[in-house]
Amino acid sequence: MTRCAAIWVLWVVLVAQAQAQKVSVQNGNVCIAVAGETKTLTNSGHDSDPVLAPDGKWIVFIRTVPGRKISTGAGDAKETQLWQMRADGKDAACLVRSKASDKMETVLAGFSNPQFSTNGKLVYFLSQAWTTSGALHVVDTTNGKEHFFCPAEEFEIVRSGEYRDHLLVQQHRYFIGGGSYDWFWLVKPDGKEVGPVGEDTENFKTTYVND
Repeated sequence: MTRCAAIWVLWVVLVAQAQAQKVSVQNGNVCIAVAGETKTLTNSGHDSDPVLAPDGKWIVFIRTVPGRKISTGAGDAKETQLWQMRADGKDAACLVRSKASDKMETVLAGFSNPQFSTNGKLVYFLSQAWTTSGALHVVDTTNGKEHFFCPAEEFEIVRSGEYRDHLLVQQHRYFIGGGSYDWFWLVKPDGKEVGPVGEDTENFKTTYVND
C-alpha cells in the first residue's frame, strides 16, 4: 500500500469513528454515545450546544454562567463561555469567555451555534450583538486566539467541494433607496466576501457541495 493510500484509509477510519459517536445534552450536561452506550462528560448543569470535531477527538460546547448578564445592542444577553474538552471528558478548558464592550464587534455574550472547521482547528460561533444581527466570531483551538469575523444572523461552513471551508453567512443589509433584506453571502476563511448566494443556500449546495 502506498503512503497516500494508507493516509486515505486512516482518514476514512477516523471519519467512521467520529460518525459512530453522538453528542447530546441531558439535564444541562454534555453526554456522548458510543456503540449504544451513553456517558455523561460534564456536571455543571448549564451546558448546551455540544459539537464533535471532524476527527471525533474533541468536543466544544457552550456553558451559561447563571444569573449574570452582558449588555448588547439587542438587550441584555446571558453570560456564556465556549469550552473545549476531549471526547472522553478529559482536558476540559475554557476557550472564550463573555466580555462587555461598547463596540458590538467585540462584545461577547449569548453564544450559540459553534461549528468546527473541517480540519478541527478553528471554531466559529455566534455572539449577540446588534439589534438586527448577531456577530460571527472565530477562535483557534490550538492557542485560544479569538477575533470578530463578520456580522451574521446565521452561518454554515461549506464542508466539501471547491469552496470547502468557506462560510455561508446570512446578513441583514439595506437597500440604497430604503428597506432591508436578509441574504446569504459566500465568505472566504480569511473573512473576504466572495459574493451573494441568495435568500437560501439550496441552489449553491446543489451546484458546489459534494456529498
